[in-house]
Parts: sequence; C-alpha cells; structure tokens
Amino acid sequence: MPPAVPATRYAPSPLIDSAAGRGLAIYRLLSLVYASVVVWTHRADLDAPWVAVAVLLVLLAWSLVAPLLPRPTRLAIVVETAIVVGAVLATNLAYSPDAVAGGVPTIPTNWSASAVMAGALYSGIRGGLLVAVVVAVSNLVQADPDSALTYHNIVLLLLLGALVGLAVNLARESQVRLEAAITASERLAERERIGRQVHDGVLQALALINRRGREIGGESLALAELAADQERALRTLITRVEPALLDAAHPDVRGGRGHVPFATSPATPSRDAHDDRADLASRLAERRTASVEVVLPARTVVLPAHHVDEIDAAVAAALDNVERHAGEGARAWVLLDDTGEEVVVTVRDNGAGMTDERLDEAADQGRLGCSSSIAGRVRDLGGSAGWRSRPGSGCTVTLRVPRPDVAGSRP
Repeated sequence: MPPAVPATRYAPSPLIDSAAGRGLAIYRLLSLVYASVVVWTHRADLDAPWVAVAVLLVLLAWSLVAPLLPRPTRLAIVVETAIVVGAVLATNLAYSPDAVAGGVPTIPTNWSASAVMAGALYSGIRGGLLVAVVVAVSNLVQADPDSALTYHNIVLLLLLGALVGLAVNLARESQVRLEAAITASERLAERERIGRQVHDGVLQALALINRRGREIGGESLALAELAADQERALRTLITRVEPALLDAAHPDVRGGRGHVPFATSPATPSRDAHDDRADLASRLAERRTASVEVVLPARTVVLPAHHVDEIDAAVAAALDNVERHAGEGARAWVLLDDTGEEVVVTVRDNGAGMTDERLDEAADQGRLGCSSSIAGRVRDLGGSAGWRSRPGSGCTVTLRVPRPDVAGSRP
C-alpha cells in the first residue's frame, strides 16, 4: 500500500491551487456577466438602480483582484463571503418590495457560489460547507416571504460546497500519493542499478572463487566457504526490498517472472540526445563462439552507446544463464531484428529448459540474472523482457527496446 497521507486542514499545493484558481477566476467573470443580464432584465422593478450598479461594480472589482492572490487565504475568504452577503441583502434596497415578495433574483445570483468554491479550495469540505451555510442564512434573511426557490438555491449551495471540497481533498491526497510513488520508484530504480553492477561483478567473482576453491580442495576449501558465505550475505543485502516500496514502484514485476511491462524509471536520466552512437549488430557479433550463433540484419543497427551497452549486457547475462543452466552441450542462438520502431533481440537455446516457477525461486534466492541483469536493464530503457520455456525444450528470452527518437540514430 502507498504511504498513508496525513490528514491536515489545509495542505497547500501550488499545482492544484493554481489550476483551481484559474477556473474560479473564469467562473467569477462569467457569473458576473449573467448577474448583469438578470439585473438588466428586471430593471423595471428597480427602486434604486444605483444600488444594483454599485453592487455589480464591487463584484467586478473583486473578480479582478482575487486572481492576483497566489492562493486563497482566510482573510480573502472572509472578504469574499462578506461581499456576497452584502450583495444578497442589498437586493431588498435595490428592488421594490413587490418585486422582492414576488421572488426577484438576488443581485449576485450565481456569483454567490464563488465564495463557496473559494472556501472549499481553502480547506476542503469543511470550508465549502461553512461558507455555504453563511450565504444560505443571508438568503433566508433576504427572502420575504420565503419561497421554494430560495430553499432550492440553498440546497444547491450546500451540495456545491461539499462536492467541490471533496474534489479538492481528493486532488491533494492524490498529489501526495503520486509524489510518494515517484520517490519510491526512484529509490527502487537506483537499488536495481546497483544490484546489477554487483551481480555482474562482485557476485560473479565470489561464485568463481567458491567453485575453483572446491575444485582445488585442501586449504582452498576454507577460502571457498568464505566466498560462499559472502556471496549469500551480499545477495541477501541487495535483494532485500521493503514490500511497500516494491508495490509502489513496480507492482507487476515482483520476482522478475514472465513479461515485464513497459516502465521507464523516473530516476533514469534522458541521455539519448547527448550519447555517442554505436552499432548494436557489431557489438552482438562479438558474442559468437563455438556454441553461440548470432544472426544479424543486413544493415547496421545504430543506437545511443548507452542503449547498446545495456542491451549487450542483458544478452551477456542471458548467455551466461545458458552456460550455467542449459546443460552440457547446449547451443544458443542470438537473433537481432530492427523494426524501425523498436529493436528486438531474441536469445534461444536448446538446453534443459525450466518450469514456470523457476524464475520465482531464483528471485527468492537472491539470484538476479533474470529479474535485474536482464529485465531491469531493458526496463530502464523503456522496453520489456519476456521468457518462454518448458522442461526439456530449451528457453527463449525476448528483449524489446523502443528506438529513442534521436536524429541520426538510423543509418
């Protein structure tokens, strides 16, 4: 579960406040135009036209001043609420008693809702409802006698305050959760990159020392046991990830099994526009051995050097798995394909294969060949990795990496 969001009366969010403030500013101006049209329509009922004009000018002044504030403040909410209450009560001064008794609209009409929305933006549901109640009381005082339309407007104001306040609360909570998820993703991505380097270097060296020490025997056994202990401790260290961190960052790649979905780490800098270029086909051709056959396209496959390094390292990790686990005499094939939109590298072998549970077991044991050295590298390039295997039928690893949009990357 993502980190809990603390409950606060008002947690400023520049992004949300700015967007909501622009919307509220537009609403004030549009509703002021409507209020002016309503006053003009009922001009025959006016006893004191100057009162209506003065109220509209005050509403216009506040509609122009309020957007200048970086975010709503308590004083601004109080001022706007007072303006709305005064404008509502001024209706009885501007119109004749008969018009008021007949249910003539208040001078601000829909502009009254701007104070309710500002209160909701300031402190969520509580602020929206509080301002709505104050405006509702002023409507009850102004109406003479009370009409069904008055109560209808009051209900709308209360609903508006509650719903806008709820939307603001949810938006702020989502903002906090998004920031927490991005932070968790950055931490996990950095941990995965460090784990890959350790796996490809230190862990491989310790495994070699352990294997050779046991083969030599004698006093070398003590060195082999020490290397094995350190290897286990290091694997445990680099694979111990808090479940909340893993769920927040990459909830679908726990264990590194199967298809790894498209996900680019926020912590990975975009270097494509500045990297040197390299030919992936030429790099993979160097992987040819007596037991590894490399099939390449007729043309070069030019990518940023960083992409070539990471793809080549992932292929090397896949071939290392073939050498270790496919069995004696197993052969491997590396196929490179460039579709123009993505680069696809397939590593296939005719070895012993594996069960569907094998990748999960390897991840639980701290073995990062598939989940990190292969899938992690490709994922950081914005691509995906998938495995297909059955016992006795070999294993196929498919790496898909989208081509970066870099001028000159294609021959």
